[in-house]
Formats: sequence, structure tokens, C-alpha cells
Amino acid sequence: MNRLEFSFGNAVGHFQKTGGPKGFLWKFALTYALFAIIVQGLSLYLMAPIYAAAFNPIVMEDPDVMDQVMLENMGRVLLGYLVSFVFGILMWVLFEAASQRRYMRAEGFGLKFGGDEGRLLVVGLFWLGLIIALYIVMFLLMIVPITIGAVLGSDGAIIAGLLTFVLFIAYFVAAIWIVVRFSPAGAMTIRDRKIRFGSAWRVTKGKVWTLIGSWLVLALIMMAIIMALYLVFAVMAMLALMPAFLSGSDDPAVVLAAFASPAFIIPAIIFGLVYLAFAGGMMHVFGGPAALAAKTDPNWADPNAMDDTFA
Repeated sequence: MNRLEFSFGNAVGHFQKTGGPKGFLWKFALTYALFAIIVQGLSLYLMAPIYAAAFNPIVMEDPDVMDQVMLENMGRVLLGYLVSFVFGILMWVLFEAASQRRYMRAEGFGLKFGGDEGRLLVVGLFWLGLIIALYIVMFLLMIVPITIGAVLGSDGAIIAGLLTFVLFIAYFVAAIWIVVRFSPAGAMTIRDRKIRFGSAWRVTKGKVWTLIGSWLVLALIMMAIIMALYLVFAVMAMLALMPAFLSGSDDPAVVLAAFASPAFIIPAIIFGLVYLAFAGGMMHVFGGPAALAAKTDPNWADPNAMDDTFA
């Protein structure tokens, strides 16, 4: 099978066929996990008083005390959410740029903030606008069956219900279709070093179902691995917490002490690290199908560069 041919098999496994220096995926995944831990750790530090109160049996039993703790730390909580939001966007820009440079230019792993990242940030704003528009359309569509139900009264309840169901399914399919049509926007932006969004619609013509199918397969694989990780952690957590539950004690401090024990904390840390690294790796893997659509664009002005990335 031609590695540059846009097909289901190539789309699913495109992350393995990018060319370039070896070791990209594991470097990407581990660095993503490290960044995620730093961001979440900073957010956790800012929200620490709230978490401490939530796990304090005395505070938990008194809603007034809990409300007082919330009011006293409202500034830290809001700052924690702001940190998560801002650094979350920054992480997406940095890692998405690194991922697409690999796909479109066969570069090794590296994070920086330059022209690629700036252009991707604009593309992200386009995505935000599209998502907001889709939500507005969904809201407007829901007004139709609600209006019919209000006009017809109880006699129109069944009609309104059926219409709501039909409109929801139709809208859901249409929304997915639209999102998939624009999915190569980031890859094309990195490819051309220019902001591309509308042109992604042309690139995905005739490729939508292949893209959806490849993402479904990747999602099923991801879900199976995540379920296996959760199962292993659940068994380890159960073994760590079982003595506290079998003791028959009604004291919440006994249960909290079990959660704070090394037998629970160490597996939880390992699980968190593995989970975050896996999530980072899948971010890159999921970008493969749309990147392949951009790479196999017949109107790409530099087809020789396309072939060079697979040398």
C-alpha cells in the first residue's frame, strides 16, 4: 500500500509513517505528562484550602464552615481555574504545533513558541467560534419542538418529542460532518506556514467517512487501554483500602488515613503518570488521519517536499 495514499489503514497508522528522527512519540508523551503534572500541581496548590476542607470531617459536617472556607479562598479558586485555562491553551498550542511539524515536516520532537504556534492559536480561535456557532444553532433548533409543544398542548407532546429526537440526530450528524470537514486546518497551517481554516473543507472532500472510521477505531483502542489501566489501579486501590473498610470503624479519619497511606498514594501517582503520558501520546496519534488528509492534498503547491518527509 502506498504510504501517501489516503486510505483507512494509512489513516489509522499514519503516526508510525511520518519519517524523521526516532523516538518522537515517547518523548512527546512523557513531556506532555510532565507539563500536565506541573499545570495541575500549580492549580492544586492554589485550590489546596478547598480540597483540605473537603477532606476534613469536621468541615464536611458543617455546611456553614464549608461556605466560609469557600468565601475566604474564592480568589485562590478563581486563580486556580484561570491557571488551568490559560496553561491548558498554551499546552495545546505547543504540543499541537510539535505534533503537526512531525506530520508535515518530519521534524524531531521540540517545543517552542514561534510563528507556527501563533498561527495555530488563531486557528484555535476559529475553532472556538465554530463551536459557539454550533451551540447557538442547536439552541435555536430546540426552540422549534418546544414551540410546537406549547402551541398544541398535551396533544402535541408526542409530536414534539419525536421532532426533538429527529432534530437532535440530524443536528448531531451534521455537526460531526462539519467538524470533520475542517479537521485538517491545523496541519495545513503548519504545512503552508499560513493560517488555513476554510481551505480544509476542500481537502476533506470525499474523505469524511474514512476519517470518522479511523478515529472510531483509534478511540476504541484508546478506551480498551484506559479500561485496562483503570482495572489495574482499581485492584491495587482496593488492596490498599480494604483493611480500613474491613476494620468496621465508623471514624472517617480511618478511611482518610487509608487514602493517605503510601499503599494507595504510590499506585495513584504511577497511574496518574501513565495516564497522562498515554493521553499525550494519543493526542499525537489522533492527529494522524487529518494530517494525512492535508499531506495527500492534490493541490499542495510543494509535492516534492511531501515525498521528502517519507524518505
